Amino acid sequence: MANKLSSTGLNEFQDQLKAQKTPENVVVYFSASKKEDGTPWCPDCATADPVVESQLDSLSDKLIFLYARIDRPLWKETDPSDNVLKSEHNVKCLPTLMRWAKPERVGEDECKDSETVKKFLSAQHAI
Repeated sequence: MANKLSSTGLNEFQDQLKAQKTPENVVVYFSASKKEDGTPWCPDCATADPVVESQLDSLSDKLIFLYARIDRPLWKETDPSDNVLKSEHNVKCLPTLMRWAKPERVGEDECKDSETVKKFLSAQHAI
């Protein structure tokens, strides 16, 4: 089973990512932070989260799974150049599941499909 980490907010995410000695082994799941009632503020994330989470037990123990919970104000910044996730990390939608050191990713509707998520994550075993 993969080593699972979770962060809330950009600074915590960046700190956890910098702490990884092997970024090529990192799979990042960008999703919405939770509201007071415990549900994500993003409806697509609310649907995708259980799908992604259901596949985590099958991940290789060589992988690091980083669950990056993104706050609504950060995501909704109107100027994309001010949004580090969009401008520097090329995250175009929430949810997004990506292999950190490579351009491999699935996003939004793909994250809601269990077969697509399973296929993406099983491909990550070959490190």
